[in-house]
Amino acid sequence: MQKAWGGLMPGEDLVNGTILFAPMANATKTGVALNDANPAALAAVQAMKQEYKPEDFPTARGSDVLEFLVDMHLNYKKRQAETIKKSGRSTTLSPMVFDTGIGYEIQSQYLHQNADAVAHDAYVNGYGPSLDEQMKLADGAFNDLEKNRLILEAERVASNEGPWVNWLLKPPGISQGVPWLEHNKIEGKPYLVYETQIQQPAKYRADFPLRLAALASIQDWDWVTWHYFGDGSLDSAANSTNPFTKKVDVTTGSHPQGYHFTYDEVQTSLMRAAAYIFVQNAWDKAPNPTTFVYGKKSLYDPKSMNYGHSYGQKGMNMLQTVYEYGARIRIDTSRQDDEVLGPMVLFEDRNKHNPYHPTDQITFDWKAGFIKAVSPKAVAFAGHLPQGSNLKWGNISMSDISVHNPEGIYDPIDPEKPYFAVSIYTLDDKPLESSNLAGVSMASTSFNSGYQRGNVNNSQKAIEGTLPVLVARIGATFHIPEFANGHYTMYDFNNSIIEEGVLLGHGKLTIEHDKPVYYILLSKS
Repeated sequence: MQKAWGGLMPGEDLVNGTILFAPMANATKTGVALNDANPAALAAVQAMKQEYKPEDFPTARGSDVLEFLVDMHLNYKKRQAETIKKSGRSTTLSPMVFDTGIGYEIQSQYLHQNADAVAHDAYVNGYGPSLDEQMKLADGAFNDLEKNRLILEAERVASNEGPWVNWLLKPPGISQGVPWLEHNKIEGKPYLVYETQIQQPAKYRADFPLRLAALASIQDWDWVTWHYFGDGSLDSAANSTNPFTKKVDVTTGSHPQGYHFTYDEVQTSLMRAAAYIFVQNAWDKAPNPTTFVYGKKSLYDPKSMNYGHSYGQKGMNMLQTVYEYGARIRIDTSRQDDEVLGPMVLFEDRNKHNPYHPTDQITFDWKAGFIKAVSPKAVAFAGHLPQGSNLKWGNISMSDISVHNPEGIYDPIDPEKPYFAVSIYTLDDKPLESSNLAGVSMASTSFNSGYQRGNVNNSQKAIEGTLPVLVARIGATFHIPEFANGHYTMYDFNNSIIEEGVLLGHGKLTIEHDKPVYYILLSKS
């Protein structure tokens, strides 16, 4: 050990067991790192410096600290799982997850790899700082990897349409820096997204469910949990004819209230579409995902103690690779070095590569600002289009597209270039061509009446606003030949029928922008 470590620090003694618990990511206080009341330890502390930095220790010692911690943690988890598995029938049958920690940390991912299943999360915001302001955080970074991490974080979180973040105008990703969700799929293990959401206020949020459904499809996920539903006021919903006519939850202070989606007509309309797309495997997974293999050097690399430094610079290639090729990750302790099996989109090409085609069905064109998908079971689009434009998915089309902003809405959608998300999806797990039941979801944006975002620069407080919720409505004409002469039923947010009729001709369906359409049910007799 002394040979590997290049000797011991003054005051350290293997016989007396006075060894500092160091290095750590940052400077280590001696009294904390040798927290022991025995006389030898107290004497050792007096002989040592009161603080040690990571660079005071050789790499081998830092690696040993990490290996000690990883082995202790993993073995504890295994003993815990073995005990719990024996406690009942459900626990015997249920998969065990070992961690819900930081998604871009190799030691955390190693825990997942040794468990029955993998669980990760990610949140994003709908507004952000200016890019210039955020880029300043990268000035003076302590090494190139940290600088690249901070640059990526700045690019991901910065606003790009006024104060808002339009995620469709960025390289694809559900991350506000290094990824937590995208890259962590382990072949052969169930993958659970245990929580995710876009925080309100978010003018451009209608696309979020479709982007999540696309990522879940590409990466072949098994479970997605949205966080979170309800604030308790739905307990008596059965006694109300309009249970969802409540103001939208938005963050106005330090508490992130804007994660509630219960009363958000815009997001839940597309969540409905995303759910059917997901559970029916409507969109294909990436056919030949790239595998990132990491060896012992990376698992026990002391530099990985710093946030975002796991996997080294090569790990920065994982995020965008997912959206072009799909990806798998494997930590192999039988080898020392890393290896990449398959093609990549390099970190340095992140702002050049476009469009992304992970499968024949899904396209991310971030320079044009849209996602589009077409498959036998579901078609979708989200983004900006010039007013009056047409959309086509095979023989299904959408034309005469317009947006109507209600009077007084906080930040109107540009009527010359409407932003919206739309999906047509089967409800009976059959291709639309032979389906007897399908749905249409379409939405743009909404704000509470009187909502104000506030301004921290002049101490102007945010105002949550009141009812009614002001919803920007989309008008359009659909042609859905698969449901020609079929029946349509339009529902509002409270699940009340607002219009019924027949899709005449080649399956023509017209939606007027003055109708509060939440979703449309298509059926064949």
